[in-house]
Amino acid sequence: MTIEKNSLWINNKNGREYQVLSEAIDCTNERDGLIVVVYICKEVEGKLFVREKNEFLKKFSPKE
Repeated sequence: MTIEKNSLWINNKNGREYQVLSEAIDCTNERDGLIVVVYICKEVEGKLFVREKNEFLKKFSPKE
């Protein structure tokens, strides 16, 4: 599944709204090549969050 830049998502657990900034590639030696999602929380200023893409898709739903 493609995750569009600037798309809005809802955390299934806490109901908060998040905005996806981009997908990226983890270059850590043990996880080299792993696709991750970089996103922000509308309620938390100045913080970036990163989560492995498959986990992100399980824990978040697209905002309709």
